[in-house]
Amino acid sequence: MSASSASQDLQRNALYNLAAVGALLLGILLTLGAYGHFVAIWAKMMSEDTALLHRLLLMLPGAVLAGTAALNLLFSKPLWQARTYALTVILAGNLLAMLYLIYLIIQGVPDHPIGVFLALEMSFVILLVSLRAGLKWPAAGYLTETR
Repeated sequence: MSASSASQDLQRNALYNLAAVGALLLGILLTLGAYGHFVAIWAKMMSEDTALLHRLLLMLPGAVLAGTAALNLLFSKPLWQARTYALTVILAGNLLAMLYLIYLIIQGVPDHPIGVFLALEMSFVILLVSLRAGLKWPAAGYLTETR
């Protein structure tokens, strides 16, 4: 191992690891949220008097949660490996989910935990945007300082 590769290992951005773990946790929570949504709407969806368009609109929030969860779970390993394509895909998917949840909050859907999922999505998107902007952790020079 050369000195330059050892110093690069010290300068590895640990925010990628934090984002990968966050993607896994958020993926699990979004999966549970999607499951809860589908359980809640299943009886209404299967009733005979519900139109097809209304059924699809009922499924949309659960589909958004499930799709974002699948994206986070599938791309968490490449994100751990600091692959920029994984960061781009996860950022785009979670940004779209966050915007949809903001839309639902503005529409004012009563008695739904949209705010909880929006807070989780927003905090994760902030982490991804800061990572995309070049934030590094630990800060450069922190590990090489002598005290």
